[in-house]
This record gives sequence, C-alpha cells and structure tokens, in this order.
Amino acid sequence: FFALNTLKHVKSLVLPAQITLHEYPAADRVTWYYFQGRMALMEARMDQAEGDLSFAFTNCPPAQTHNRRLILSYLVPVRMILHQAKPSPTRRAALPTEGLLNKYKLPEYLKLVSSFRSGNIKEFDEALEENQDFYIQKAVYMLLFKLKLCVYRNLFKKAYQVLNKSQIKLETFVCAVKACGGEADPEQVECMLANLIHQGLVKGYIAHKQQTVVLKKDDPFRVEG
Repeated sequence: FFALNTLKHVKSLVLPAQITLHEYPAADRVTWYYFQGRMALMEARMDQAEGDLSFAFTNCPPAQTHNRRLILSYLVPVRMILHQAKPSPTRRAALPTEGLLNKYKLPEYLKLVSSFRSGNIKEFDEALEENQDFYIQKAVYMLLFKLKLCVYRNLFKKAYQVLNKSQIKLETFVCAVKACGGEADPEQVECMLANLIHQGLVKGYIAHKQQTVVLKKDDPFRVEG
C-alpha cells in the first residue's frame, strides 16, 4: 500500500482487539511497528510515530543494518519534529549523533541535523536543497521544511547566550541571521519572534516601538513538558 501510494487501505490491516502482537514472532512485530510508525508519521501523529519506530529500531537485530537504516531514515525526521516542540536531551526528543548517522550511512541527514542544532540558516537551506529528492522519496520534505522556524530559534538562543541579557534589539538578531549567511530585516525577525513566542518556544514579548524583544530572565528558551 505504501509503494502504491494508497495509504487509505492501510487502516484495513489494523489487528482485531482480541489479537495481541505478542503472539507473533519478533520479526513480524518489528515489521508491524515499522509500518505503523510510518503511517503515524504520514498522519502527523508524531508521538506515536516516535514510539513505534523506536520500538522497531531497538528490536531490529543489529546485524540487519539495511533494515535499521531504513527505520532510522524515518525516525530521524520524527525526532527533529519532536525536538522542535520539546527541545531536550530526553529520548523522545533527542537528536541523532553524527556517529549514528555515519554508522548507518545516512549522509542526507548529517548537514541537516548539524545546521538544525547550531541554528545555521544557510546550511539548513543547503541541506534541504541538496537532498530534496531523498526527502521527497521519504515523504518528509514538507515536514522538514517547516522546521526552519526552529532553526531560527536555535540561532536566537545562541545570540542570547552570548549577550547574556534579557532585552535585545531586533537588529542584533538580524545581524546574527546575516552572520550565518541568511537574509532578514527587522520586520522579518519580529515576525519570527512573534511566532516563536505564540508557539511557546520563546518566553517574552516584543516592544515594537523600541524595536526590542524583552525575554524572560529565567531561561526564556526552555520549553516546558
């Protein structure tokens, strides 16, 4: 059904309530959770997708490197999306390490994850463009594209940590964007910050008249939950 792009038929394969997966061999359970995780990803049910794909990856034998690579190719974008909402080192939001991506030969995610983590706008855009065909094939391109706002958040967080003050001029964030090869003006930065504040990814408010963002003094970039 995935190969034929007829995902609406996948739900017809849901197991009856009286049957449990424990009755099936481990290989079948891994396969089931892999496809169930992919379905959850397509339907934007990220918490379930992470749980299902993590189960499949953890329980897939280490010798099955091809299958583990296949699972990981979907688990990585799920982790990045969850990290946007819950940036923390916890399992459900942890980003993959460079070593893990190299081990399973997933160079398509190396630059993307690195730039996402560091807040490098230019490299993030380059990674999306360079690996566009791969992301489209995996049906995750638009999901990854939407993460760009969080890349700005990570950049703004770095600027905040360097300055170590709660009131920052919008022009300072503009300079930060330009320093890493991006393009922005005060109006665009103000719009980005307004969206980040609205989504709870940054704590503070914008003093429009003063062209200043006033951040919460106690860890304004910490996301609860």
